[in-house]
Amino acid sequence: MRVIAILALGLLLTACQTLQPTTPDWWTSPMADSEQWIYGAGEGYSLTQANQQALANIAGKLKTEISASLSHRTQETTMALDEYADRQLKSTVATVSLSHYETLKTAIFEGKTLTLVRVDRAALAKEWLRQYDATANDVQRIIRNKSDNPFQWWLTAKALVADARSADQLAVMWSGLMSQEKTSHLEDQLNATIDKRKPSVRLSGTQSSINQAIRSSLLEDGLRLGQCRFCDVTLKYQTQFSSDTLFGQNVVNMTFVGTLTDRDGEVSTTRWQVRASSASGASAGKKATQILAVQKLKREGLWKAFGMETN
Repeated sequence: MRVIAILALGLLLTACQTLQPTTPDWWTSPMADSEQWIYGAGEGYSLTQANQQALANIAGKLKTEISASLSHRTQETTMALDEYADRQLKSTVATVSLSHYETLKTAIFEGKTLTLVRVDRAALAKEWLRQYDATANDVQRIIRNKSDNPFQWWLTAKALVADARSADQLAVMWSGLMSQEKTSHLEDQLNATIDKRKPSVRLSGTQSSINQAIRSSLLEDGLRLGQCRFCDVTLKYQTQFSSDTLFGQNVVNMTFVGTLTDRDGEVSTTRWQVRASSASGASAGKKATQILAVQKLKREGLWKAFGMETN
């Protein structure tokens, strides 16, 4: 009887052990990447969360793979690419995965969802090429554009420089992913064209400190004031001062009225005020308002200070 009881207890323990959940083999031994697929495993409290972690793991693998593929490049180039690759890979994989990733396996283990997904290399490369081609077309279109309004052309071209830089880096990453060379110099081409087609600028205003701040801001954008009779863009401003005495202090208000025009006419107008107080008299207060105006120009940027939405 005792022997039967021991055997029954042994069978019961074996059955209990059999019923306990175990980690899936595909989780403990992940599938190796292939020429077509990149695999990633993830876990979370929902399938969506688990898939997001799996895709983040794929992004990390891609970054490592691309960095290794580009290891023959200079250390400077690799470091410059690294931050961009980290950001771009995560966003790009997330975008591509919405239509190109496949969930292969799922399991529930200890209250969490485990998942195994894969991303199609060809689909990822195709998406990167689509993004690159879209920017390349924009760059070539603006380069070929012979606009009669040099200032508006310049604004559009300048706004495209950051996208051109990203496209160049995207081409480098595509080269690393596909192990094929794709040379791209969109940023250099665009900057060279911008340098040749800078709009001429005329300034009309009487405050020397404000004029100097405007010149400095123009130089930062690669522009200089010209002696042209019919300039591409004109910056014109007037300043009006008023003062009062409050608690023994001279309070000075300066009103700045600015207008920006190009070959098609008025682009923007602006009106703003700064106020300063001084115990040394109205003259010192007036100088203080000009200092505040210069600070505003530097803080907000020239174009915004003249009422434009684009800085």
